[in-house]
Amino acid sequence: MDGVCVLARLVEPGLGDLVQRNIALALLRRAFPTARLTMVTGSTVAGRFAEFLARHSYATDVLACPDPGDRDPHRRARFHRELAALGARVCFVDPDSRGLGAPEARRAGIPVRLGLSGPGTAPDDLTHPLRLPPPLLGRADLFDHASALATALGLAGRLRPGAVVPPLPRTAQAVPDLPTGVPRLAVHPGGAPHWNRRWPPDRYAALCRRAIGRYGAVCYLLGTGEDRADLLALAAGITAGLPAAVVEVVTGNSLDQTANLLAEMDLLVGNDSALAHIAAAVRVPSVVLYGPTGTEFLWARIYPHHHGVSLRYPCRSATHRAEELAGRRCAFDCPIPYSRAAGRYPRCLSDIEVDQVWAVVSRLLGATVPEPGKARASGAH
Repeated sequence: MDGVCVLARLVEPGLGDLVQRNIALALLRRAFPTARLTMVTGSTVAGRFAEFLARHSYATDVLACPDPGDRDPHRRARFHRELAALGARVCFVDPDSRGLGAPEARRAGIPVRLGLSGPGTAPDDLTHPLRLPPPLLGRADLFDHASALATALGLAGRLRPGAVVPPLPRTAQAVPDLPTGVPRLAVHPGGAPHWNRRWPPDRYAALCRRAIGRYGAVCYLLGTGEDRADLLALAAGITAGLPAAVVEVVTGNSLDQTANLLAEMDLLVGNDSALAHIAAAVRVPSVVLYGPTGTEFLWARIYPHHHGVSLRYPCRSATHRAEELAGRRCAFDCPIPYSRAAGRYPRCLSDIEVDQVWAVVSRLLGATVPEPGKARASGAH
């Protein structure tokens, strides 16, 4: 086997979207354990997520292609030459790849081409069309897609939903100075601002105060460097009147550092964002709040320790393409992008009460509290 490639020209993906691609990449790696596995994606995505693609993906290398909408004929011609020069024997077309699929793979001379049939795909473009099983949840989820790919690859045995997500490739390093004997609660109140998927920060403060008061939890507020000011303000709101509370603000870490810290947590509570997917890949339970997106059905079966909290308002829809957000409207005329911590927030999130989230968090945290006199050792995960 000379090589396998995955065509995945995605439109404005987030880090969580790429973490999910490890499912298909790991299945391809099982089928072709010694092959070079090349991820083909847009040049902007390749640059923005270079750290992930180089160190945390099951792909062995990346081939950058012109971004969606790039009509430059010279760049397109050069890319098609590079795709043909890969010498790949097998190609898998990501279901969300835009304008790059089975026809291009056929013209590049790749003999085995797997993917879903769809508009613009001729009968001879795919040699192994994927056949999705009848969906259990109204539409195909990630387990359905993984099962279809495993079948097309001829992998032995049936997939088990709880074993579909592969471990996140990472350089495991010990995280120093972690407390023992008390629950470690990771909190991620941020997320991509292009649509507002955030629970208001005062709700997170109230939730953390309950976790500290009830269980003596240590809270780790996670985010990017851009989130630091908001996280410091949140930390101040949590510790006000609780002088013994331990709240750590952690920003600006590499993905390795973040994944290693998250792997030592007992629970992640956060918005619908990349850290929820990383938590699943490092085998840490999560409680995730869902608002304008209805995508939790996609991973409900494959994330067995993932607990969603959602009001399921009918004005949300299952998925939104990034380029369609500007035209989206809901019944409450809620704001689409996130602008500032003071709000406004979508009703589907601001209407979620602390009690609703606490009911799940307290049950999960309560299970981590050790018996009297038994301190938990670090690295239990």
